[in-house]
Parts: sequence; structure tokens; C-alpha cells
Amino acid sequence: MKRISVWLVPAALALLQLAAWPGYPLLIGESVSATEAATALAVTAVAAAALLWRRTAPVAALAVIVLALALGEWGLPTDATTAIGAADFVALYSVAVLRTQRTAVLAALAVMVWQCVSVAVYEGVDPDYAAAFAMIVVFYMTVLALGRSRHRWHADRARAAAELAEAEARRLRAADTERHRLARELHDVTAHHLTSIVVIASAAQRIGGSRPELMAEARDFAARTGRDTLNALHRLVALLQRPDARPDAAGPGLEELAEGFRRLGQRVTVAGAETLPPAVAEAAYGIVREALTNTLRYAPGSAVTVRLDEGSCGVELTVTDDGPAAADRPPAGSLGSGRGITGMRERAEALGGALDAGPRDGGGWRVRAVLPKAGSAAAGRRRPGSDRVIDVAVLLLALLVPAIALLVAVTEPDPASPGTGWVPPAALILIAHAVPLVWRRERPWIVLAVVVVSTWAWPAMVAAGVLPEYFGWFAVAGMGVEILAVHAVARYGRDHVLTWLAMVAVLFGTLPAYTLMLVLDPAEELAGESPAFLLVFVTGVCGIPLAVPLLAAWLIGFLVRHRRDQDRARQHHAVAAATAWALHDAGAERARVAAGLREAVLRDTALVADAADRGDLDEVLTSARAALDGMRGLLNDLREAPSGESAGTDRTPQPTLAALPALAERWRANGRTVTIETTGEGRTLSPDVDLSAYRVVELLLAGDTATVTVRVDLSDDPLRITVTPMPADPGGEVAAGLRARLAAVGGSLGTTADGAPEIRLPATVPTATAAERQEAQDQNVDANEEEVTSSQPG
Repeated sequence: MKRISVWLVPAALALLQLAAWPGYPLLIGESVSATEAATALAVTAVAAAALLWRRTAPVAALAVIVLALALGEWGLPTDATTAIGAADFVALYSVAVLRTQRTAVLAALAVMVWQCVSVAVYEGVDPDYAAAFAMIVVFYMTVLALGRSRHRWHADRARAAAELAEAEARRLRAADTERHRLARELHDVTAHHLTSIVVIASAAQRIGGSRPELMAEARDFAARTGRDTLNALHRLVALLQRPDARPDAAGPGLEELAEGFRRLGQRVTVAGAETLPPAVAEAAYGIVREALTNTLRYAPGSAVTVRLDEGSCGVELTVTDDGPAAADRPPAGSLGSGRGITGMRERAEALGGALDAGPRDGGGWRVRAVLPKAGSAAAGRRRPGSDRVIDVAVLLLALLVPAIALLVAVTEPDPASPGTGWVPPAALILIAHAVPLVWRRERPWIVLAVVVVSTWAWPAMVAAGVLPEYFGWFAVAGMGVEILAVHAVARYGRDHVLTWLAMVAVLFGTLPAYTLMLVLDPAEELAGESPAFLLVFVTGVCGIPLAVPLLAAWLIGFLVRHRRDQDRARQHHAVAAATAWALHDAGAERARVAAGLREAVLRDTALVADAADRGDLDEVLTSARAALDGMRGLLNDLREAPSGESAGTDRTPQPTLAALPALAERWRANGRTVTIETTGEGRTLSPDVDLSAYRVVELLLAGDTATVTVRVDLSDDPLRITVTPMPADPGGEVAAGLRARLAAVGGSLGTTADGAPEIRLPATVPTATAAERQEAQDQNVDANEEEVTSSQPG
């Protein structure tokens, strides 16, 4: 949604002010002194000029406006600056929208104090002052509430845009993320078992001459562990071939993991183990398994302590051993992949934690990780203060008319009024009638029911003799509460299709109450009429006029809710589309890794068990080392950044225009009608343009959920893309993404013969130096920015 120009509001107020005063008095021949005219012009010019900075410095603008209006009141006739006097409302609204709640509330209080003092100085503190005071408070609190509501709307839009950007970022890095995760999983699945085989077999070969029983134990261990590793790899390959599967890295608990290492000769103690959330348990298991594997490799036989402690920052995991210091530990050589500590650190950082590893004072090694038990729930919560400001303003607005009526009745009592004893119960009914509006968001239907029922308190108090008969008509003054309750039901109530029943409930609940008041306090013309006639009379006189504001309140609430639901649906579909692509890319990466496992690791791992069954310990070592080498090569391949890959490397395929039918099918699966029309199919495009064209269509489809037709014309250069209708883009996310895509390949935005927006992309991207390409992108961004923004409807 495009904002109005910053000069439009001050210009309109200035023209209105000059036309009202001194323009109109001069037009009808009234006397206006030159000093007064100059003062009015100066006040108007200063206030209008200050409003020009209301978006960049709203607090300063409000201060200047208040000072100018105060001087105008001192030097001009009463009500001479009424038109430009609205400038403080505009400035306060800007403060509420653009600044913190504390600043907005303080600004509103300062302005209200100034207005109340001004009224007291220039008009005196008379019986009407209380009504003026109430109106000042209600009007400025309403402006404050509207501004905070807009502030919240902007925050929600920004949050939605951030979520969409995060979903798009996840989609772009899905394959890389999956590669890194799979590298950790493969390292955990194989390094422990294969390294154990190499360590045990090497030890048996070194001392087998003096202890021949170790040779048999080493062969048995290699056969058993080799088969376990082979089965684990087969299960991993099977899982990787499932598009929706994730390998279960958590496996058994830490105690079972420690028991496995104890069988290998390690003295492992686990302390402080507790039930952890699944993600934390998975990360802890992987870190401990890698730490114990490193200890087995570098400090075999040492005592190891695994400890879990819960602290203020989360779960603290430490793995310590009393083996040789870092300088005394042998290099990894050909064993492992050389990424054990890196993999452990990645596991911790993936949860928002941290990990460090290094030698201990006095010898040995320590791995320490801090893992948050859960994400911060407070980050996504909305502070209740903004809603409370709005609630107070709504409550004051609902009480304004009945409060003024009550003040008038007190300050100007009827001669026949029986004293002032009726004031406390009347005030109590007014407050009890309006206070439920504070809970209108959480329980709109219940609030409506309470409001309607409390209307009957007026005739009940009259019938009980607590209130004079004619004071029961305060119920009519409180009808604003019913109108606000109907609005709340339309905006927040369940089953929005049935929210219109709120209007019916108010009419059927309040009109009989008014009829009863008419029975208790009949007009002279209606004396002696039957209750049925009075009900018909009240329905005609009060029901039809009352139905108009009720219908308006319901319609406004319904339309605001409809727009909000549309925005949420649009956001949901955009995030869902990005997530679907992320899953697709991750699945493709899993399939590629599965193929690499079959080629690089499974064969040699199978040979380990076969060689052990034959009693050939030399072949066991050779095959285990070959399997580790194959795994290391696969892990190194996974760890490489895509930018460092050779041209022939088969990575996750990027989508092209040929994938548009599949994109449309995914949208149709969600109930949306999407039509793709392509002309000039079969033409070869440069990879950048082919990818960018697809991304442009994907971006424009994600911006809306309505029926849409996409036309792609490949028969000419540049190729042309039209989307009918173009998506609504109130937050500007689609326009920003489109500008970036067009700038990347030198595209532009034009119009078709019938005036519809058209995206144009070059069929080939010419080779250019980095500086030339950056300059071209900057020029394209500048040239397309206004076109893209203006092409978005709304």
C-alpha cells in the first residue's frame, strides 16, 4: 500500500485554515486587523511546515505545533485556529505510529495537560469544564489508540515480511543445510564403528605375538562391528531415499552409548543424565559420541566423565578425560575425516548454543557445550502494553456520551430531581456496562451478552425505585458500548459467517428494555397504550436508527477481519511454497548422498566383515581404512561450498521454466486455480535467465492466492512474462524481490499493448566484468524501482 505524500495533509489543513480564518471573515466583511491576519498566517505556516517532518522527527514536530497553536490562542480570537488546530492530532498520531509506546503516552499526556490548562485559562473553570475535560481526554486517547494500532499493523507486516524472507532464505540454503547435516550424521554413523575396528585390529597386530587370544577377539569384534556398521549404512541409505525422512541420529540414550565404549576398554561415567527435548537430546548424543570416539582414538583406556547440568543458559554438557595432553596426542593420520570438533560445534550452534574443546589444566582433554533447552518463547510474544492503550481509549470513548450526560444531570439538576443519591448507582451501571469491552478480543460473544444484559439494569433500577423514572433513559446514551461490542464480534468472533447475528442480538435485547422504560415512564402521548403497541413504537422509532450504526460497525469489523485473513493466507501460501521447495532441494541432496554412499563406502564396509570371518586381520585393516578414506572423501565433498564446485559436479538442480507446470500443480493442490500458457517452447536460454524467469513467476504467484494466469513468451528477445492479475503487494515484498531479480540479469518492467504490467528478460546475459555488471544492476534498480512499485494495485 503506497503512503500518501508527506505534504498533502499539511497543505490541506493550511488551505482549510486560511479559508476559514481569516478568509471567511474577510469575505463577509468582518474586520480583521493586520496583526491578527499576520499571526494566523504565521501559526498556519509554522504548524504546516512542522507536519512535513512528522515522519522523520514526530516528537519535535509535535512540540513545535503545540507551541505555535498556544501562541495563536493568545493572539487570535477564540476558535480562529480550529482548522490548523487539528495539526496536533496528526502529529500525535505520527508519534504513536513511529515511536515507542512510552514516548507516545508521555506525548499524549503532555498535549492533554496543555489543552486542559488552555481551556481553563481562556474559558474558565465553569460547570461545562468537566465535559470539556472528558472530551479532551477521550479525543486524544482515541488518536493515541489509533496510532498504536497502526504501529502494531506495521510491526505485523514487518514480521510477516521477515518470516517470508526467512522461508526464502531456508529454501535457498536448503541443499547446503542438508549437506552439512548429512555430513554430521555420516560421520557419527561410521567414524565410531570403523575407527574402533582400526584401533582394535592395530593393537592386536602389535601385541598379538605375546597375547594370541587378542587376535581372535579382534577378528570377532571386527566381524560383529563391521556387520553392525554395514546394517547401519544400509538403513541410512534407505532413509535417504525417502523424500520425507530424516536419519535418526539420537539412537539409544547416553548410558547405552557409554556402555558400548566400556566394552572397548574405555572407563566411561555418565552423571546428571535427564530427559531432554528431542532436538537437544539428538545434539547431545552426537557430541558425546564424537567426543568418546576421539578419546578412544587419542587416549585409549583413559577415564572419561560425561556430565549434564542444567544452568541459566540451558543444558551444559561436558566430556572430560585424563588422557595425554594435546601436545602428546598423536595426529589423526588417515583415520577419520578431520572434522570431529567442527561437527560437534555445528551441532551446538544449530540449536543456538556454543561449544569449545581444548586441553585441561593438569592434563587430559575437555569438550564443553551449552545447549538451550528451548527457544525463547518471549521473542514471538506481543507486549500487552499496546493493546492496553487501545483498550483504555475504547473504554473512554464508550463512556464519553453517558459521562457527559451524567455530568450535565449533576451540574444542572432538574428541580424535581430527588437529590443526588442516584449518582453512585447510575455511575456504577455505566461503568459495569462498558468495562467488559476490555475483554472484547478474547471473548467477543460473551462481552456482547454481558453488555446486552446489563442494559436491563436501567429499567430494573427504575422499577426498584433506586433511580428516578426519567433517569433510566441513560441506557440510550450508553448505546455506543453495544455498537463497539458488535464491531468486536465481527472482527474477533469465531465463525465469522455468523457474526451478523450480533446485530440481531443487540436489537432483540435492547428494544424490549427501552419498551419497559417507556412503560415505567410513559410520554403523555403514549399514556394508556398497551405494551405490544409500545414495543412496535420503540422498534420503529429507535430500532431503524439504531440498526444503521450497528450495521456500519459490523461491516467495518468484518472487512478489517477479511483483509487480515487474506494477508495471513497470502503469507501462509508464500511460506508453504518456499518450504516445499526447501524440502524438494533437501530430498535431492539426500538422494545424491545415498548414491555416493553406495559407490564409496558400502563395498569396503562389507569387505571388513567378510575379511574378519575369514580370519584375515590384514584385510580387515585394509578394508576398514579404505572405507574410512571413502567416507572422508564423501564428507569432504559434502563440506565443500557450492561456489567451489567444478562445472561438472552434479549438485541439486536449480529450477527452470520447464518446472513451471510442477509449480502450478502445487498451487492447484492447495485449491488455487493457476494457468500456465507458454509460447516458443524449446528455446535454449542462458542458465541465469532460465532460473530468473522461473523465480520471477514463483515470486508473483506467492504474492497472492487468487485465480491467476501466467503467460510466458519465449519467441522473441527479450522474453516476456505477464501475470494476470498482478498480486496485491501492500507490504512491498513482491516489488523488492522483483527489483532484485530484474537487476541481476538486466531485465526491466514494461507494459503490454493493453496497459498490463510485463516483465522482460534478455534471452542471453552478455559477459561483463564485475564492475560493469554491478553498474548495470545499480542502473536497473534505479530505473525499475518506481515502475515496479506503481504497477502493484492498492
